[in-house]
Amino acid sequence: MLIAASAHAKVYMCKDATGKTLSSDRPIPECADRAVREYSSNGAVKKDIAAPLTAEQKRALELQQQKKKAEQAAADEQKRSDRALSARYRSEDDIVSARKRDTELVNEQIAQQKRVLADAEKELGVTQTAVAAQKQKGGVSAALQVKLGRSEQDVRELKKSVQDSELELAQVNEKYELTLRRYREITTKTASSR
Repeated sequence: MLIAASAHAKVYMCKDATGKTLSSDRPIPECADRAVREYSSNGAVKKDIAAPLTAEQKRALELQQQKKKAEQAAADEQKRSDRALSARYRSEDDIVSARKRDTELVNEQIAQQKRVLADAEKELGVTQTAVAAQKQKGGVSAALQVKLGRSEQDVRELKKSVQDSELELAQVNEKYELTLRRYREITTKTASSR
């Protein structure tokens, strides 16, 4: 029985804060924050027990793990997005057709807004001419001043609407450029893996 007990005996060894080597058959309290080497009863190294991490090391490890999780989540999301893209479009022609359809709608909207803007600018011009004529006669009526203010406001709002629609058109084109580029990457990767 004694032989069996000694066969399972362990020896723990470490260096304390002063550099002194300590050893025991139980974990050593003075080495709780240090690396410890565990030996078997025959003197062979059984395992090395690393020193516990410092608060800074724990924080760095947490940050690294969070970054890894975020990267994995982004990779998973990209895979889902790629599957959806592949399911939605069967060819580059499908993407080109969808882009044409969406841009035509926005282009029609812009054309309509520009027509309304042109009419509003004409109306503003007529109102400005009337204001100038009344100024020469001595004074501008309150009703005409209100009409001028409204006309100027209408022109500003319509110009803003045209700018917003042109920005939307640029965004639609950019979206389809990115979609087409990603579709090509996916199909190239799929073709090369076969």
